[in-house]
Amino acid sequence: MSEQHPTPPLNSLMESGQQAAPAHSAEHESVLPYPAPDHRPNPEVEPFDMIRGCLLAAASLLLLITSLVFSSSMNGRDRISLLDSSAVPGVIWPAAAVFLLASAMFSLRKDQRSARRQRVASLYAISAAALCACAIVLAAGFLPAAAAIVATLASLLSLFGVHQLNRLTARTKAERWLGDAPLSFLAGFSMAYTMHLWFAVAGWNDLSHSLPVSLATAAVSLAAAGFAHTGRGRHALASGFGIAMIAAAINGWLSEATALWVSAICILMSLLVFLMAENRRFRISHAEHRAQRGKPVEF
Repeated sequence: MSEQHPTPPLNSLMESGQQAAPAHSAEHESVLPYPAPDHRPNPEVEPFDMIRGCLLAAASLLLLITSLVFSSSMNGRDRISLLDSSAVPGVIWPAAAVFLLASAMFSLRKDQRSARRQRVASLYAISAAALCACAIVLAAGFLPAAAAIVATLASLLSLFGVHQLNRLTARTKAERWLGDAPLSFLAGFSMAYTMHLWFAVAGWNDLSHSLPVSLATAAVSLAAAGFAHTGRGRHALASGFGIAMIAAAINGWLSEATALWVSAICILMSLLVFLMAENRRFRISHAEHRAQRGKPVEF
């Protein structure tokens, strides 16, 4: 007769199953591809928090007034580059300034005055907005080299501000719309505007410069696409960059200053930037839905 093995007690089986359950769940623990929002209470309000919000409002008003004053004279003054968007900044700069002004008002709310992300990102928004206003004045005054240098600083500061926002994820939709979007839009639009100014400095205002213009456009567009593919998807940055690029491409083609294939490249690259932002948003939404269903997240 075969030897019968004793059946293990039921309690020991339950204990082993309970021990295996955490290990199994740990294997499927989901980690979303961005820092979790910081829901800790805001630090105590300090006097500089109010000053910071007022400075952002002042910088936004400066950008608004400057763009409105020089909008009538900008048309043609920076029209010395192969890709021209001189008619568009006269409309978009005031819109960006109003967007930043709304962000300043939002930062002065009681629940935002001392928020950690406001303390970090507002400093870059203030500097970028003020420098953009200076760049507009310089461009309208036939000083493209100085305008390009100042605009480059503004673009770098705004992009670094976007990078800081990626480290401090927005807690609410209001923070995304009134905290992240204005600075992101400014960063995208200033990138394209800065590139056009550098084209003017280089004297690329002839069809013979189509190749270097295309290569420079592709390089800047890839950088914009990289930033658009951060956070939860930076559609505002993609929109600011795309508006400037598409407007410049259409205007250059209609004025016969730009070859059709160069205009097509500009439009395609702007669409690429937007698709990168949309791809990021879709992948994160998919990861969040899988996490809610308790499934492993592969990102």
